[in-house]
Amino acid sequence: MLEKSYEYLKQRLDGFVPDTAIILGSGLGNLVDAIENPQIIPYTDVPSFPTPTVSGHKGQFYAGKLGKHNVICLQGRFHVYEGIDVRIIYEIVRMLKLLGVRQLIITNAAGSLRMHMPAGSIMLIADHINMSGTNPLIGVCEEPYFPDMSNAYDSDMRDRFMQIAEEERISLFQGVYVMLTGPNYETPAEVRMLQMFNVEAVGMSTVPEVISAAQLGLKVMGISVISNLATGMDLHKPNHQEVLRQVGKATTKLGHLITKFLQKE
Repeated sequence: MLEKSYEYLKQRLDGFVPDTAIILGSGLGNLVDAIENPQIIPYTDVPSFPTPTVSGHKGQFYAGKLGKHNVICLQGRFHVYEGIDVRIIYEIVRMLKLLGVRQLIITNAAGSLRMHMPAGSIMLIADHINMSGTNPLIGVCEEPYFPDMSNAYDSDMRDRFMQIAEEERISLFQGVYVMLTGPNYETPAEVRMLQMFNVEAVGMSTVPEVISAAQLGLKVMGISVISNLATGMDLHKPNHQEVLRQVGKATTKLGHLITKFLQKE
């Protein structure tokens, strides 16, 4: 489906083979600043490739060196609520694998379902619940047809990342992430339901990419930057500009952790 996109990117990368891809969520675009001598490729230059419609997602590839790794960074991701066919998300992850990627780091902005994890916190995703009502593998006929999800968020990557956070004295939570479709924020009743499911954070992305990566055999680490307490947990009404502002507070710390992680691996 994205064959033309793949061929174009392969040509533009001109022999550069990324082993790590980083997908950036809302307001996290500045993480690309750590990439050495990046080649920047706007999504609009890539044939057949979609463009984000949400503020906080610039829509460009950054390719270069970060730590010991060749990375390709997607500064801007796609959401089901934008009207993007979830199969496109699968094809994007598949394209990254064809370019050489073997591990995927996914970041997002998420709402906290726990009072002890306030806005500005960083949460390592240990597992997820898919409540989006869709799945990127519907219609995919490639094996494995029923991929295993028991280690979708690679435990070794998580252990190493937690060790680095401890060494750097940066507070790091770990928990379960749930995806709803959006684009509206959750109702107070939905938040109470999710809390009963023992879920720590809620958002509108990430899960399609992770399911796709599991089917394609890629290792994944997922990280949520907590942008707000979920609806009804405080007196503030959630809004996207506040999400971007809160995420900005944690971006520097998260960028430092990811850079240290890639320097050690």
